[in-house]
Order: sequence, then structure tokens, then C-alpha cells
Amino acid sequence: MTEKTPPQPSYSGENRYRIERKKNCEEKTLSFNPIVIPPSPENPARYLVIMLHGWGADAMDLAPLASMLDLADCQFLFPNAPFDHPQVPGGRAWYALETSDHQGLVASRQQLHDWIISLEATTGIPLERTFLTGFSQGGAMTLDVGLSLPLAGLGSLSGYLHSEPYPQGPQNVLIVHGKQDPVVPIAAARQARDLLLGLGVNVEYHELNMGHEIPIPALTILRQFLRNRLETA
Repeated sequence: MTEKTPPQPSYSGENRYRIERKKNCEEKTLSFNPIVIPPSPENPARYLVIMLHGWGADAMDLAPLASMLDLADCQFLFPNAPFDHPQVPGGRAWYALETSDHQGLVASRQQLHDWIISLEATTGIPLERTFLTGFSQGGAMTLDVGLSLPLAGLGSLSGYLHSEPYPQGPQNVLIVHGKQDPVVPIAAARQARDLLLGLGVNVEYHELNMGHEIPIPALTILRQFLRNRLETA
């Protein structure tokens, strides 16, 4: 999968991307309208895998990965980011990136956090058997929200950290990034790795010869990470 974005400037501090400022978006009640893909009827869901798409895409962008990952006993959820994208028709965004305060991030973070916690009531699957993964901006949201929850594992694909995190309890994090990524340079992944390791987080880190995308080698690494964690969750 590649992120559906028009040409944009390279990663540089707070101004990683351009996106329309949303008036009063911090006060808005957000809706994620997820695509739900259950396991086969003979394999009732015992685990939950949530996948967050990137900037300018939508839930459909990552939904095909459910069959490609081929994980029995897993129910997949693909939520839509809450804000309209200003340049891509039908595209979504988790928050604005043109301003230093990341307009919409506070609301998106809190309501994604609350939504994930609420899922046990509807799925019967506890947080300890829930995985959160994401691509690009979705990877950033994965690290931001996921590190505050007792999840089975986190996966950041071509993602980055918003700021220095404060992990709550033991964490298992996968970071996969392209050495030739023109959107989120490899330096962002290395910085995330070093910060998380310094905080005692268990990090599995991979640099691949790829750009800003999820090719088969990256998907294979993600699948193995999830399978390994399924055995201990």
C-alpha cells in the first residue's frame, strides 16, 4: 500500500505535511466508522488487530491486508480517520500537520484511545489480546495512543513519534521503515527506535530497501511479529 498523497515537502520538524486547518475540530465528536473483517466461522475471534491508514487514504486502503496477513482467530478493524483531507477527494486525516499544534491531534488521540478501550465490550476481546498497527500518520497515531495502553503489541510502518512518549507498563513495538522513504525519512524511525529503547520498550526494528509503502517484505515482517505475539498474548 502506498499513501494517497499529492507531492509534498520532506519531513522537517512540525511541518511534515500540509493539511487544511479545521475550525473547532478539537471540540468535535469524532467517528471512526471501521471496516470489520472477522475470521472464518470455524475460527471464532480470540484476538483483535486494528490497522490505522495514512494521511490522505481511508480504511479501504489497508483492508486488503487482512487476507494477506492470513491470521486465524483474528478479527480486523480498519477505522477511518475522523477529518476530511483537503486535497484528496474522499481521503481522510487523523489531524492537521501544517501547524505546530497539530490541529485535531488532541481530539483524535483522546477519542481513538477511548474507542479502543470500548472495544472489549462489543468484541469480548481484552486489550491484552489487541494489536494496534498503522502506516505513516497512522503509525504515528499507533505509537502515540498505543504506548498508553496495555496492548499485546504495536506496529509502526513508515511512522514517527509526535513527541517523547511515556509508555505505560511493558510494551512490544515493531518499527519497519524504508531507507529510501521520501515522505518520512529514515531518521524519524531511528529516532523513535532510540527513544523507545531508552525508555525500556522492547523494540523490533527493521530498515528495508523501499520507499513510503508496504511491500511484501514489510508485510511478512509484520505477520511474523503478530504471530509471535499471538503465541504469548
